[in-house]
Amino acid sequence: MVKTIKEYWFGILLCTLSAIFLVFVAIVAAAPHDDLKMRGFAPCTFQMAYDLNLYSTQSDIAGVLGSIAESYVCYAAVMGEGVKLWLNGKQPTPWANYFFEPETLKVPEEMSEPFSEELLKANRLDDEEEEQDIFENYQENQNRETDK
Repeated sequence: MVKTIKEYWFGILLCTLSAIFLVFVAIVAAAPHDDLKMRGFAPCTFQMAYDLNLYSTQSDIAGVLGSIAESYVCYAAVMGEGVKLWLNGKQPTPWANYFFEPETLKVPEEMSEPFSEELLKANRLDDEEEEQDIFENYQENQNRETDK
């Protein structure tokens, strides 16, 4: 066992770090990022969105990459805060501050209206007959060009 660890310590270290990083990314991906009370990862995500908008208009690649890195540092801080709150007995689990049912803005049914029939039919790609007509017209045009 010791000989195996001595021989493969670097591979074991890389696999362990990779596994930790993948679990971290999976947690961040699974948690909600939009909440009216700005709980959990929501502040980090909104800050990243603001920064990405700012840096992308300036074509600043380093700023974009820095913003993404800062957001992941913020996500890690939120996770660390959850562990701290859990150890102090302020929440039931270490992930209670970032895995929750988000509160989002709900539009009442009477304030929204359904899509019009014209808008629903506006997508020409859904019409199989028109697709067939387009294909037949294309074939006819190709045949005419080869006949010339």
